Amino acid sequence: MPELPELEALRIRIGPRVEGRLITAASVNPKKAHLLRYPVDNFALDLPARRITSLTRRGKHMVFATELGGGGAPRWLVINPMLGGRFQMAGGDTAVPSTEVFTLRIEGKQELRYLDFRDMGRIYWVGDCSQEVPGWDLQGPEADSVAPMGLDVFRTRLRRFRDELKDLLRNQEFLAGVGNAYSDEILFEARLLPLRRRASLKPEEEEALFRAIPLVLSRAVDVILANPNYEESKQDRTFMAVHMKGGKTCPRCGHRISQIGSNREPLNFCRGCQL
Repeated sequence: MPELPELEALRIRIGPRVEGRLITAASVNPKKAHLLRYPVDNFALDLPARRITSLTRRGKHMVFATELGGGGAPRWLVINPMLGGRFQMAGGDTAVPSTEVFTLRIEGKQELRYLDFRDMGRIYWVGDCSQEVPGWDLQGPEADSVAPMGLDVFRTRLRRFRDELKDLLRNQEFLAGVGNAYSDEILFEARLLPLRRRASLKPEEEEALFRAIPLVLSRAVDVILANPNYEESKQDRTFMAVHMKGGKTCPRCGHRISQIGSNREPLNFCRGCQL
């Protein structure tokens, strides 16, 4: 599942290529039309002649703000990619993958394609995110806003929850943007076992978590942006320390990395240096 680092890197990379550009056409793959959370005909008819005014991110959602030339109420295309969603920027002569859900043709002979190989993504075409995107207003602060929040505010927020640490980091009401993969990485960086309950944390461990969250997320964004061969339609996480590394050697202490659960949503950690 794309999480905050992948989506933030995507926003940085493709924002300049779509912002201010006119959508000249839109099409929907009829085999994937069920992923759109509104009448399919409206999508293909409403998007053309709109200009993308901004590309932003909210938690695990990509948000394309659009407006009609000459006035009219703005509307937002909001996409939660879930487990199998990917984005592709390509020229019109590039073959369209079978996983394509929809394509936006943008002035400059570019196409923005949304692909989904698990058919789990959620796509909304709305006039009010708060009213029309489920759970929008329940999302907590952005996970990459932890450092500016400050340790005292973070501690106050943290102590409202009773979850195990892995579940806490994945809880979008706590912080928005972290999922299965980066929760593993954050807890590894903080040297905390994922199955510990929040109430078991000592003050110094709360501080370790506070410092690990922005460090892991910003480092991941930098790695993704630094990779010249990174493809938005794929997801390269080979740089991660423990996630999907069950059975391999811990890069910090040399212990064997443990994995609990299936390969679809594994929990990975090191019993040697996470306490």
